[in-house]
Amino acid sequence: MVDAKSVISISPDAKVAIISAMLKHPDDLSTLTALRQKLIREKAIVDQQLKIGVQNQMDETKEALDILGTTKEQVLGIRANMKNIDSLCKDAQGLITDYPRIRKISQTHQNFVETQSLVNNFQELHQDLDRIKAMMHEDMKNILGPAPNLLLVHYQLYKLEQLRNTTMHMARDEPLDVKVTLKQYFGRLDQVIEEFEGYLWELSRNMIELIKNKQGPVIVRIIKIIESEESADAKAVTTKTEHRSSRQGLGGKKTDKPPRTVKSLRSKFFDVLHDEVSRKFNVLLEKVDMEPLECLDATDFVFPDLALVYDDLVPRSPSNYKIFPFFVLEYHRHVYELANKIVNSPDLDGGRILHLLRWVREYYANMNHQLGVTEELLEPQLLDGNEQGLLDEYLKLVRTNLIKWTNNMMATATTEFTERQSAPEKDSDKLYHMQTANLLFEMVNQQVTLASDSQQSTVMEQVIKECVQVIKDYQMKWKALITSEMKRQMESPGTAPAGLAEYIMAAINDQIKCAEFADALLQRLESENLIKNRKNFDAAKDILNETMDAFFDVATHGANSLLDLAFNDVKEPFSQLHTSSWYDDDPMGLIVATLKDYNDDFRGHLNDYMFNKLVDWMLERLMIAQIDALRNSNVKLKFPACTDRLQQDRAVVFNFFVQYKSMGDLEQDFDAIEQLHKFACSTKREAYLVFFTMKKRIYHDLPISLVEDILKRRDDLDRSSIKEIMDPIKEKFKEKDPSDATRTPTIFSKVKQ
Repeated sequence: MVDAKSVISISPDAKVAIISAMLKHPDDLSTLTALRQKLIREKAIVDQQLKIGVQNQMDETKEALDILGTTKEQVLGIRANMKNIDSLCKDAQGLITDYPRIRKISQTHQNFVETQSLVNNFQELHQDLDRIKAMMHEDMKNILGPAPNLLLVHYQLYKLEQLRNTTMHMARDEPLDVKVTLKQYFGRLDQVIEEFEGYLWELSRNMIELIKNKQGPVIVRIIKIIESEESADAKAVTTKTEHRSSRQGLGGKKTDKPPRTVKSLRSKFFDVLHDEVSRKFNVLLEKVDMEPLECLDATDFVFPDLALVYDDLVPRSPSNYKIFPFFVLEYHRHVYELANKIVNSPDLDGGRILHLLRWVREYYANMNHQLGVTEELLEPQLLDGNEQGLLDEYLKLVRTNLIKWTNNMMATATTEFTERQSAPEKDSDKLYHMQTANLLFEMVNQQVTLASDSQQSTVMEQVIKECVQVIKDYQMKWKALITSEMKRQMESPGTAPAGLAEYIMAAINDQIKCAEFADALLQRLESENLIKNRKNFDAAKDILNETMDAFFDVATHGANSLLDLAFNDVKEPFSQLHTSSWYDDDPMGLIVATLKDYNDDFRGHLNDYMFNKLVDWMLERLMIAQIDALRNSNVKLKFPACTDRLQQDRAVVFNFFVQYKSMGDLEQDFDAIEQLHKFACSTKREAYLVFFTMKKRIYHDLPISLVEDILKRRDDLDRSSIKEIMDPIKEKFKEKDPSDATRTPTIFSKVKQ
């Protein structure tokens, strides 16, 4: 249905738009009659709505006018009644004979009664004070006691104080000697009041102890006294304001009440609480320089005290005191001061830093879990929010100490290693060793143990990283030391001290022991749950695994240096292989005998794992050296004598290495040299088939230059024969097998190309 107001507010243009919308097509004219009837009905409805709305408005306006008229009549009636009352009062005064005199007598009687009461109280002042002091001293015998007379003592002192104020106010216009006499007379009252306030503050100072002693009612009495005095202070301030206003002509009500000194007991109460908290912490602050960590741990009273405040003091205190936030911030600010003094102490070492960092985290956690106070509410932040800076300082100390210790350790080890005045020490298994591994990881484990005191995963991870960084320097120094001594031995063997192989074995054994220590450290981190955060633990695990790999890398470098020493001693026999003298002498026998001497020494004094690896690498080197020996310029493969000599050499080498390796593994390792010798001794017709078998089966990286060099060293082949063999081989090399790129490299990838 169309709203009446909306219809009235429609403009002529809008009406035309509405009609246009209804008659869009010529066919719409056929519905014109029905449309007209519809609009007439809607108009009738709108008219009815308007009529009802106008009638309601008229009724409400009439009702408002009636109420306004009634109100005016009531106001006029009240005014007339007030005039009648005023008139009756004036007439009544005229009817009473001697009204002014009666009024004066009444006022005089009232003043007399008040004066008599004042005189009586004045006369009984000292008796009252004696009684009050007796009650107060009875309560003071036990500062943590029930104090049953506390409220009564306060009430009576309050009344006597009012008497004093009233008397002094009445004597304000009296001569000075009167005022002095009165002040002396009330001097004892002032002393008792001062003594009472001292007792009240002593009770307040022992607020926590009162709670522990189950003396909650005493706390309630203290709060009631403070609230009573605060109320009196508020009234006194109001009276002063009114008096000042009346004097300044501001329309204030004139008063003649005795003045009161504002005591502000509530403010003093909180000052006393502040001083008591300060006293507790001042005892610790005085000892910080001598016992910083002990002072920090001695703050274990903070959380029990605050819990007592929350459970027992808050329900007994007005909500506007906000007693719990007050105590929390008071304790926190003193803890902040204590922590800062520890941070600024001159003897702050790594252990103290970690202890402080752990304590701060535990402090915030306990505040949150035990008391529901989040870190954001505690201002200022402990350590001024500079925990990361303190951690960086600790890590700097760790780094500095580790570098200092390792430098001293390596200086001693370097002197021993380079001078080699005596053989290295042996352990119970007769393995050579040095002291560096034990010393290094003794230092590392000390730092880890120290870092565990922080109970923070991030701290432990950072300490591990610092230790690993120092270990990397240690590994690089050993690698460089072995390299420099090897260079000296190779370039000036006559001037270099003896025993380099023994010291390299000792260094290798130490590197393996270091890897074992690093693995033990990783197991310790996991078993003792020293890094609780999984992300931090995984990071520490990764860098320790990398460190172990690096130790093996240094040990491998040392093992290769041992092989360099051994093979340097057999360079001459290797140069004789496959030459003319080879057919008459036995250079391979000499090579194996020399290597056996070295191996006997290695086997007795080198770590088993590294010895087995060294044997593998020695075999590989020997194979490569044999392969390279086939390419020397003075090599001559004489047929058929060379076939037997090559077989004899292989047998000598095989029999040597079979002492250290299994038969099956050794046969597999010997396959390459055996196949190559087979190719070297094959007939012209067999050569390509042997080559094809090697190339296709395993040795995809067999160099074509090696194949051609071997053929050139044979005395049974001329140039045309060599060309006849090499042409199909070269064609085969041109064929690119895509799988070669993904196949495992063989020993031929390490020979000269």
